[in-house]
Amino acid sequence: MSIKISQPLIVFSLLQGVRAVKVLGILCMIDEGECDWKVVVIDKDDKWAPFINDIEDVEDQLPGLCDAIREWYRTYKIPDGKPPNVFGLNEKFMNKKYANDVITECHEAWESLISGEKARQIDGENDDVKDLVRNLSKHSLFTLAEDLNVHTEIREENFGEEDSGAIFF
Repeated sequence: MSIKISQPLIVFSLLQGVRAVKVLGILCMIDEGECDWKVVVIDKDDKWAPFINDIEDVEDQLPGLCDAIREWYRTYKIPDGKPPNVFGLNEKFMNKKYANDVITECHEAWESLISGEKARQIDGENDDVKDLVRNLSKHSLFTLAEDLNVHTEIREENFGEEDSGAIFF
């Protein structure tokens, strides 16, 4: 299956459940030495959605919001005694096209992992890594969740099935 980037990305909001959103841009945060992409989206039904289509529109329509987002991600772990996070790409938010390219690349890496293709490419790795990669399959990913039956009231009857209307990559 392939990603249809022209379609809204579906995300889970802790306060609002599953929502269709428009991808606007992306920020490259370096979290404890690893790249941790932060995708900036807007709910497709938000009152600002008709006016905001790319990260540049965020700064035009809501000046200072990108800076506030970056500073929140820079400092949110400081109360836990961790140092401030740093950012790649000169601390710049990248545009919608760049974000969609990153999403596609991450999806392809995930697809390679769950399809077993990645497992066939790791002959040089130790047994722990091989076991972890082998266990990450379409079927075992669901077993990693503590309880998939939590909040069943927000699920359609055919949750998790290809024809459920959910976006499957």
